[in-house]
Amino acid sequence: MRRILMATAMVLLTGAASAQTPTASPTGAPAARSFNIVYSVSGKGIQAGDFNFGVKFEGDSYEATASRRMTGLVRTLVGSGQDYRYSSRGQVTAQGLKPVAYRHQGGKRNRVVDVNFAGGAPVTTANPVMGMGNPPATDAQKAGAIDQVAAIASMVSATGDPCGRTIRVLMDGRSRFDFVMSANGRVNVNTRAYRGSAIRCSVQYRPIAGFPDPQTPATLTFLFAPTSNGLYAPIRIEMPTDVEQIGVAVLEARSFTAS
Repeated sequence: MRRILMATAMVLLTGAASAQTPTASPTGAPAARSFNIVYSVSGKGIQAGDFNFGVKFEGDSYEATASRRMTGLVRTLVGSGQDYRYSSRGQVTAQGLKPVAYRHQGGKRNRVVDVNFAGGAPVTTANPVMGMGNPPATDAQKAGAIDQVAAIASMVSATGDPCGRTIRVLMDGRSRFDFVMSANGRVNVNTRAYRGSAIRCSVQYRPIAGFPDPQTPATLTFLFAPTSNGLYAPIRIEMPTDVEQIGVAVLEARSFTAS
């Protein structure tokens, strides 16, 4: 569970934005909107990495990128072996975001993974080749799931109750899991990115299939901050780990911009 949850925290849970009301374009079409954010991840007060995310919505399409880079003592221990770059593009529909293509590159072997969502069930190719988990996710389990970068973008673009949703994720083209979110009160926060009242969500991590190592369910905490046009930005994520030196891993927004 440790490796999957840590990777999830470093990628899937890095999305937030301070949204502004868009201005109508001269043609009357929806104005393009872009969001960019920088996160820090830490454990027991020690910073371990930086994470960047950006997305642009234009018309009925989106393009999103993300990157992660280890820092400090963690970088001393693992070097660039946990650095990654990610991208996702697809369509904006009434039912939510539908990715067309996903890619990531990095890790110890600088592996390139591509996922094609254009057909029925997503199709994954990797160079060098990677295992697809034990047991691998079936086509039925993968159908309707989105990649982790699209999941970040869906958080940015969502309106209404930020806690009333289930996110079906196909992480890195092989690992299928759900995040089942429910409201758990409000808390006051004071960070570099946001000050004020935030909605707290309990998030149940439910592994489905396609993992390279054994998984167990877990509970995470998201804090969502309201933004100027009614969106909710996940500004902080708390995630228990089974690493004694880390304890609870914390992802916190350091800065963000929107246009």
